[in-house]
Amino acid sequence: MALMGCGFSAHAELMFSQYVDGTSNRKGLEIYNPDATAADLSQYQIKIFSNGSTTAGLTVSLEGVLPAKAEYLVGRSELELVLGDLVKKIASLNFNGNDAVVLYKHNTPVDRFGVLGQTTSWAEGTSLSRNKTTHSVSSVDPTAPFDVNSEWMAWSDRNAFSQYLLPEGEQPPPVTETISCSSSDTAIADLHSASKNQIYTVRGVMTADYRYSNGFSGFYLQTPDSKAKPNLNNAIFVYIPASSQIKGGQVGEEVILRGRLTSYQNQLQLDQLTQDIQTCNPQAASWVAPKTVNLPFESLTDMQQHAPQRYQGALVKLPQTLTVSENYNYGRYGELALSLGRLYMPTNLYPAKSDEALSLAKQNLLSKIILDDGYNNQNRTPWLPLNFNAQNTLRAGYELQNVEGILEYRFNQWRIQPVQGRTLPNIVADKNERSSVSAKNTAQIRAAAFNVLNYDNGAAQGFPTERGAKTKAEFDKQHQKIVSALKAIDADVYGLNEIANNGYGPDSAIAYLTQSLGPDWKYVTPPNADRLGTDTIAVAMIYNSKRLTPVNAAAVFDDGTQLNRVTMAQSFKPVAGGESFTVVPQHLKSKGSCPDTGLDADQGDGQGCWNSTRVTAVQKLMQWLVANPTKVTQPNVLILGDLNSYAKEDPILALEKANYKNLFNDEKIGQGKQAYSYVFGVASNTQGYGGAGNLDHAIADAQLYPRVKRAFAWAINADEPTALAYNEDYKTAEQIQAFYSPDAFRSSDHDPIIIDLDLVDAPAEPKPAEDSKADTHGGSTGLWSLLGLFGLSAAAWLRRRK
Repeated sequence: MALMGCGFSAHAELMFSQYVDGTSNRKGLEIYNPDATAADLSQYQIKIFSNGSTTAGLTVSLEGVLPAKAEYLVGRSELELVLGDLVKKIASLNFNGNDAVVLYKHNTPVDRFGVLGQTTSWAEGTSLSRNKTTHSVSSVDPTAPFDVNSEWMAWSDRNAFSQYLLPEGEQPPPVTETISCSSSDTAIADLHSASKNQIYTVRGVMTADYRYSNGFSGFYLQTPDSKAKPNLNNAIFVYIPASSQIKGGQVGEEVILRGRLTSYQNQLQLDQLTQDIQTCNPQAASWVAPKTVNLPFESLTDMQQHAPQRYQGALVKLPQTLTVSENYNYGRYGELALSLGRLYMPTNLYPAKSDEALSLAKQNLLSKIILDDGYNNQNRTPWLPLNFNAQNTLRAGYELQNVEGILEYRFNQWRIQPVQGRTLPNIVADKNERSSVSAKNTAQIRAAAFNVLNYDNGAAQGFPTERGAKTKAEFDKQHQKIVSALKAIDADVYGLNEIANNGYGPDSAIAYLTQSLGPDWKYVTPPNADRLGTDTIAVAMIYNSKRLTPVNAAAVFDDGTQLNRVTMAQSFKPVAGGESFTVVPQHLKSKGSCPDTGLDADQGDGQGCWNSTRVTAVQKLMQWLVANPTKVTQPNVLILGDLNSYAKEDPILALEKANYKNLFNDEKIGQGKQAYSYVFGVASNTQGYGGAGNLDHAIADAQLYPRVKRAFAWAINADEPTALAYNEDYKTAEQIQAFYSPDAFRSSDHDPIIIDLDLVDAPAEPKPAEDSKADTHGGSTGLWSLLGLFGLSAAAWLRRRK
């Protein structure tokens, strides 16, 4: 080794003397003390810098005292199985011959193998010894050139541990006992109370084998039903890394094996098998029948109740017809969140912190399970249905029957892993199949709220855009899908969210989108403004000039927080005659990017972050609207957009207290308790605040409410897998082609909300809508009350204290 920039010391520093890279992860680093005095190992650390990194990926702190002229071996547990107590410290060493390994005393490097910041194959797949008399320095430069041949010599065999590591004349530890089918064993159920990091002999039936490419590098073993211990876990995972030479065993065989008991991601497992797996009975498949597991669970942790831990690692079947409540991770990770019926966001149905919301959140946690795909890699083509593509989808709301597999805990979720060779689940698609939008009554006016998912034509800075498409090709695909949706909805006016805030000129995003709908379409330009606020995205309005005529100029409202998007109001009058109405597209602060403290921090009540800011925003908005900003005789206000608040959260309740009407959740003209436009958090939220709900709203003042005939969502986005979106990242060339269609489905992540208004006939009390596709439900009625505005703030904060 070339030692550059080094100074000599009265004390000869510790040095690496053996670099061990045996097969099957039998890795180690021997440290030698060349000095005549003992060394305090607590002053030293080994750091490994992988693949040219200058940041340590692994740090191993040493301990104890190393006598003069003595060695200290640090090794993986796999090496300990061979050398026993000769390995003084167990560490997860992960070097591969092209990684820099540095020995530090305090923060000073005193020896190294390789070059920090470089990746070169210095000793890949090789074990080496070093002359122990050459190191007499106080520090080294780990970035200096490194010549492995100057001081290091390769072993005759990378696995010749006894020859190179054992003191002369010493014998290796005795070979671990050889097991056979007649060997005594420990029951799998007893392993759950046994000491870890000990070696056990175990037998059982192999129920699932994931030792295939991109599988889980192991298999599941289960005690035959006739020998299983009641109310205990009788299954376990056996981990065999791809680098292991261990072989043997097939699904359906009774096998016996010997290995170390440990745990990984809160799941017990056996690893470091000492010899090949022995088959004791090749016809044992019938000895284990799938255990019946029904949802909901009674507990997630108490094994004395109906809890998933009781069945962990076991082959199970779920006999109930289950609903796909979320498919957000389906394209990326192959995961579906299943439940007994669709799960709903608690705060979409009940006020935050109410007993009902808390109870539903708890029930949501007990009512779900993840159906995985049995693979460890990402971005596979979804496995259900067969030949998944843009037309052959798997929507949330679909039902699955005959789900079976291994129940396990992985990545902080209880999940079912399918078993190759067993029957696939049956898909029931007619519960929530794709549908066309309900036709418009041409005598009425149709308004719609549509979040267009960061629609940005690159007019400001080209591609990639800041929030939207990364390439022109991606944008063209997004544009086709958005236009398909807008044309199909056939609204007369749209309140848009998340469109690029790049002006109102002929090259702007709003101009590009509007002209794609035809010459009759126009967009609203705020007076004396070239942009609407300073954010990257903005709200906007487009309308059909053959159906609507603007009344007076648009008015702009900025609450001054730079958190909620600046909005505007525009009044319209039907060309065919009828009362005017005023559209206000609104987009409130999202629930993410949370502050650590204060009223806008997450209060743990399911409303997420920035709830106080959203409440204040609607208060200010209503006060602005009271002043009739568009100066019309009868405002007839219709607020449209993504309020980032579910139907029973504080901002929406504040609007209702002021006699605004939440149309989409209305029991008479809307979709009531089944209303949703967004699906989020079923799999990821650990408190039960996940499910279907509507962040998107259509909210009318009391004067407009009697003229609303129906309010509904067109379910084209929230239920569709994200893999069908326009984005091309995380997709192969084949997937890019198969997953895309220029139709409306998965044009955004939010469903559009559609409102049909009768502005000609005399207003009447709303009646249930006659809509063949949308469920019709209802809501509250009432008169406009300014009193509600002035009592708003106090009421909101009193509710928060409960």
